[in-house]
Amino acid sequence: MTENLKKHLLPISSGRNFRELGGYTTKDGRTIKMHKLLRTANLATLNEADLKLLQEYGVKYIVDFRSKDEVENEPDRVPNEATYNFDPVFSEDLTNASKGIDDIISQKNDDHKAGFNHMFLAYDDMIKSEAAQKSYRQFFDILLANTEPGKSVIFHCTAGKDRTGVAAILILTVLGVPLETIKEDYLFTNIATKNFVTEFLQKAKAEGANDVTLSVLHDLQTVCPEYFNYVIETINKNYGSVDNYLHNIMKLTDDEIDQLQRNYLE
Repeated sequence: MTENLKKHLLPISSGRNFRELGGYTTKDGRTIKMHKLLRTANLATLNEADLKLLQEYGVKYIVDFRSKDEVENEPDRVPNEATYNFDPVFSEDLTNASKGIDDIISQKNDDHKAGFNHMFLAYDDMIKSEAAQKSYRQFFDILLANTEPGKSVIFHCTAGKDRTGVAAILILTVLGVPLETIKEDYLFTNIATKNFVTEFLQKAKAEGANDVTLSVLHDLQTVCPEYFNYVIETINKNYGSVDNYLHNIMKLTDDEIDQLQRNYLE
């Protein structure tokens, strides 16, 4: 399946985890349109060639799930003709994906599972907090506005894996993509960012990080089945099902769901 998923990677040289969600097949045999939905990491480091690629690709909307501090530290570079939308899921980066090596090393943690366990708290907030729910509803409003053929919405956070991952779970569920496929897309972040994470950990080790710190950093920079399963189980436990969450918490009407499927499926 990994080889099949690699076709979703965009040829972006100055950013990471840029992926096309077009091409996924739904449970009823339809397919997500190409040039409509892109999940990525931040756009702060994009060079001119990659900005031009995204412009020519049809990017019309940017949805930035990062906090105010994250945005100020690394503002997006926005392709020409695209509209930028600041849509913070948290007031700060609770995933710690934007924390630098020095920040983590300075914490002097002696629990090698600290990063892993921290992520469950972050995901809990992404699902249950009023701020996160408001953010994801605004995301759906932008998706609903994207009615023009061949025009894409980019949605992203810092690493494009957690806040972005939850957003992807929600929209792919709306479009009727099987849960197994949604999980494979979520976990594909580890393939898409493998080189980045390897270099990040090598740099941390060279700067004095011990094995515990390296484990914490690894868990903050990657995804795993346990995180995905926790999202689904938490939604099911608290709201009955992901469909119920979409209707009752995201306040998506049947007409809006039909419109999203018309916008993004063929």
